[in-house]
Amino acid sequence: MTTLFLILFTAAMIGVLIFGKKHEILIAIVMNALLFAGLAVGFGLNNNPNGLFYLTVAFYYVIPMYGVIGMFAIMKKSHAKKQDSLV
Repeated sequence: MTTLFLILFTAAMIGVLIFGKKHEILIAIVMNALLFAGLAVGFGLNNNPNGLFYLTVAFYYVIPMYGVIGMFAIMKKSHAKKQDSLV
């Protein structure tokens, strides 16, 4: 079930980042924060060795996703500067 949520959130975040027209970076950051909060709650509720799965997913998937979102933000910003310079 967690894998399904990760796939859905990843598809939604990438779709928003690629096809979004306005505020897509903010939406992706909020979605990633919700996913991170959900995984943290899952780890808190399963305070045993099996609960470490949620913590592992958070550190190896959710936190690096902030880097991907940041790269999209930088690409968008540089793309906007290039469009302004051609005018």
